[in-house]
Amino acid sequence: MKKLFPILILFVLSISLYGQKNIDKKLKQLDAYYEQALIDWNVPGMAVAIVKDGEIIFSKGYGTINVNTGEAVDGNTLFAIASNSKAFTTAALAMLIDEGKLSWNDKVRDYLPWFELYDPYVSENFTIRDLLIHRSGLKTFSGDLIWYGTDLNREEVVRNAKYLKPTFGFRGGWGYSNIMYITAGLVIEEVSGMSWDDFIRERILVPLKMERTVSSTHALAGMDNVSLPHNDFEDGLISIEWLNWDNIAPAGGLISSVNDVSQWLIFQINKGVTADGDTLLSTRRFNEMWAANNPQGVSSWSAETWPSTHFKAYGLGWSMFDYQGKKDPRAWWWL
Repeated sequence: MKKLFPILILFVLSISLYGQKNIDKKLKQLDAYYEQALIDWNVPGMAVAIVKDGEIIFSKGYGTINVNTGEAVDGNTLFAIASNSKAFTTAALAMLIDEGKLSWNDKVRDYLPWFELYDPYVSENFTIRDLLIHRSGLKTFSGDLIWYGTDLNREEVVRNAKYLKPTFGFRGGWGYSNIMYITAGLVIEEVSGMSWDDFIRERILVPLKMERTVSSTHALAGMDNVSLPHNDFEDGLISIEWLNWDNIAPAGGLISSVNDVSQWLIFQINKGVTADGDTLLSTRRFNEMWAANNPQGVSSWSAETWPSTHFKAYGLGWSMFDYQGKKDPRAWWWL
C-alpha cells in the first residue's frame, strides 16, 4: 500500500519578469498549476511558498489537513519536512566549526569513542564528513528498520549499526544513510553540551523566527493547524496518526510550515545571514556545505529528461546538480 506522508513543498523559483503586473500574471498561472497538481497527484493537502529577492512573494495552501474535517491548508500549516532536517544538522555542525570546536575531517571516535561499524579500520577512520555524504559503504536505507517504529533511542540505534553488512567499499559508493545523520546529531550533543533539539531551536529556529517549527510529534499536542498523515485505502484517502520519529530527528524529524521554511530559505540564499541581517554562519562554511563531496552519475534517463544537467553530487546535507547553467543545491524531503 502506498503511503502519503504530509509533504511540505517549497519551490525556489528565479522569476525574471518585468514589472509587478507580469509577476502577478505568472503567480496566477502557478496558482492554477498547483491547484491541478493537487488533483493529479491525489494529494489531500500541500502548501507552496515562493521567495524572490529575500522576500516571500507567494504563500498559499491547497486542499485539506484532514480528509475527515476538511480544514483548509495555509502557509502556516505544519507538515513533516523529513530529510530537509539533514541540512539543519549540517548547519549546526558548521556553527561549531566556526567556533573552532571541531572540523569536518575530525574522527567520529574523537567524540563518540564507542562508535563502531562493520570493520575496525572503518570505525577508527570514519570522519564527521563521512557521516554527512552517504559514503559509509552501507546500502541506501540500510539499518532503517532499527529505528523505524521502535522505542530505541538515538544512541541505541547507532550502537546497533555495527551489525549492518556493507554493500560497497568504505568511501567507495553511494548509500543514503539516515543512521549516519543520527550519529551526527550525537556528535553535536557531545561537543555543544546541548541536546540536538535544543541546539537546533536556540541556534537556528529562534534566530530565524521559525516560531512554529518543532522537532518532535510530542510538541504537536495543543497546536492548531497541523496536517495529518494519510494513506490510500479502498480507492480513497484516510487520515492516520503521526508516527513519532524522535530517535531519527537529526535525519528527518523536523515539522514546519512553508512560511517558516521560507525564512530558512532566505538564510540559505544569503549564505548565513538572516532576513534581519544577523550573521549566524560564515560564507566559508556555506561554500563547504554546497561543495560536491560525493559525486553521483547522471543516468541516461536523467540526461534525456533534464538535458541541461551535467553533474550530480552530494554536499554536506545537500543534494546538488546544475540546471540551465546554475548550480542547484536542494535538501530532499524524502527519507
